[in-house]
Amino acid sequence: MLLNSINTKVWKLLLATFLLMKFSFSHPVLDILNNPYVVPYFVNLTAIDLLPYDPERVKRYIKWYLEHLNYPDMYGLTGTIYDYYITGTSEVPAYTYDSADSYAATFLLLTFLYTEETGDYQLIRDNLQKLKDIAYVIAYLQDTDGLIKALPYLNLKYLVDNIEDTCGLRAFSLLLWRLKDPNWHYHFTLSHNVESSVMRNLMWRGQIAWAKLDDELFIANDSTVYPDLYAKAVFYSFVGRPVPDEWLSRFDYFQRTVIKMVKMCRRRESNPHALSGGGF
Repeated sequence: MLLNSINTKVWKLLLATFLLMKFSFSHPVLDILNNPYVVPYFVNLTAIDLLPYDPERVKRYIKWYLEHLNYPDMYGLTGTIYDYYITGTSEVPAYTYDSADSYAATFLLLTFLYTEETGDYQLIRDNLQKLKDIAYVIAYLQDTDGLIKALPYLNLKYLVDNIEDTCGLRAFSLLLWRLKDPNWHYHFTLSHNVESSVMRNLMWRGQIAWAKLDDELFIANDSTVYPDLYAKAVFYSFVGRPVPDEWLSRFDYFQRTVIKMVKMCRRRESNPHALSGGGF
């Protein structure tokens, strides 16, 4: 099962990276990432990168994402989103997602950065309950060890996903705090709980585990780019350690974007105010 999960991640990453196609029609998703098989996680990352240059295009995508949430999905979860096949005449859900937690976390971070860039809080107010449903996906997938599962039916927890979860929850907590919503504290506390769980569960004798399945740790090495070296680089970025240039040169666009995103959200220890300024 673990091998199948890894192969699926690699296959979808290759698909999103290399099988880009051009279309003659406009679509809120394909205007961000031109690929007929839509993996929202990759679109979220591309939108984060695009945001400073074209916030209106990103806003259209944010609206599309919110309009396509599952209530519920095939596993009974609300606030998730499926992968999609999109053509000029149809949007067909694939009835699957690669990692429910990372889709949610990167979208929460995207919406936070959108408000930072544009000052448009009305979009957030109009969709606040949906955003809370998205954040609850992460909370729902938290396991007894404090880590977040990638999928509801598999007890597999990835280091990169859990760091993304920490960042997404912390960004959403600041967004709620700015809206004077008392729920900000729950998400802020949860973000720290996930962070401490990463340090407690995915570090072993000074080594970094790229994933945990049940009680088994998968220790990252320095020779395999994905998932091993990539996970170490994301962890280094999260704790403020420099990532060697030789490592960075081996990562693709999406992996480098995650590293850049995580650097925005270095660990913050005290209160939600610390997210702004030197952080996000």
